[in-house]
Amino acid sequence: MWNVLRFFLRYRLILIFLGLQMTGLALTYRDSPMHTSLYWSRVLETQAQWNATTNGWRAYFDLESDNRRLQAENAALRAQLSQPASRSANAVDSNQFFWTASEVIYSTSHLLNNVLLLNRGSQDGVKPGQGVLSSDGVLGVVSQTSPHFAKVISVLHSESRISGTVTRSGHFGTVVWHGGAANLVDFEDIPLEAQLQPGDTVVTDARSAIFPSGWPIGLVVAVDTDSSSFTQRAVLRIWGGVSRQQAAYVVKNALAEEQRALLEP
Repeated sequence: MWNVLRFFLRYRLILIFLGLQMTGLALTYRDSPMHTSLYWSRVLETQAQWNATTNGWRAYFDLESDNRRLQAENAALRAQLSQPASRSANAVDSNQFFWTASEVIYSTSHLLNNVLLLNRGSQDGVKPGQGVLSSDGVLGVVSQTSPHFAKVISVLHSESRISGTVTRSGHFGTVVWHGGAANLVDFEDIPLEAQLQPGDTVVTDARSAIFPSGWPIGLVVAVDTDSSSFTQRAVLRIWGGVSRQQAAYVVKNALAEEQRALLEP
């Protein structure tokens, strides 16, 4: 208490001066319209700057939740595109596929058998055998699920077999991976009459009970002919890298069992 009193006694002149100064400024701004306007303009300007700064930081920290909402919205829009009303009457996979938004939270690309991990699981309706797509291309197939996560056999996996078709000619083939560069896969068992050329585009086809047709897989960069089996083999540069965190969509084929049943011998 004595220290507080000693402070006021020691700096009494400065405190009195500051008090009189503040009183004078208050009377001036109260009685002068010009000073009042200047005061409030300064207050509003400072408040606007503060709001702009806080809103910027708030928007930055909300990016993750905004991204999740956009993924959910994209999944809903893709589901709507699968409805007959929004697609041609002869669309192969109309009203057939349902989409679940997710995110790749772990992946490998340097192994012979690479996998992905998604942040959606059985509680979200994800089941083994469902396809996984990114906005750029095919990522793989779900192999195992837990309540909150799903393990995916990547397209860069020795056991991966994805049916593809050449958009230019319509011929079918199988996309496999035998190791090597993480952005290159093999496209095999294509008949010679397909006459593959570098630059051809390969997409998913209607034979698949896993993926919707027409989804991009890769671009032909090299072609090799096997005259003994009268087939061609191509090297594809895949779209959409699998070795990074990214948005993903799990697709469920509601007619998968019906489709597979008709193909059984």
